Amino acid sequence: MARIVADLDMARSRSFPPVSAKSGHRADGYTKAGPKARAILVPLTQAEFDRVQYFRRYQRSAMRGGIACVVIGLALARFPVLLPLGIVIALLSGALWVVATVGLNAYLPGIDIDEERRKVELTRVHKRFVAAVTEAAS
Repeated sequence: MARIVADLDMARSRSFPPVSAKSGHRADGYTKAGPKARAILVPLTQAEFDRVQYFRRYQRSAMRGGIACVVIGLALARFPVLLPLGIVIALLSGALWVVATVGLNAYLPGIDIDEERRKVELTRVHKRFVAAVTEAAS
């Protein structure tokens, strides 16, 4: 895997060449990556995009399930077994959320945004993506 420093405006405006950042194959579209408030658009193939969406759905499901179990456990706390059971299930849901987050972070490129210099550094990207971005920037 390689790394590249690119223009931040290019990364935010879908101006990256249509080459998958992960596999180097022809990209079918873009997905948001990085911190929510400062996300950039990364090109991926459809299969890679589907995998990212799977991890994101998995994250949301784990988070909602954990919260629901704690709320139900608290609502039914008059039954002594339900509150601890709700807490245990919520902790398991939290662990599943961590697994999904780690999987998503491993699947997407690493992103370091420098707002002052208007640059973004992408790590764990394919060599063909680096070559395509370098060629497009020149």
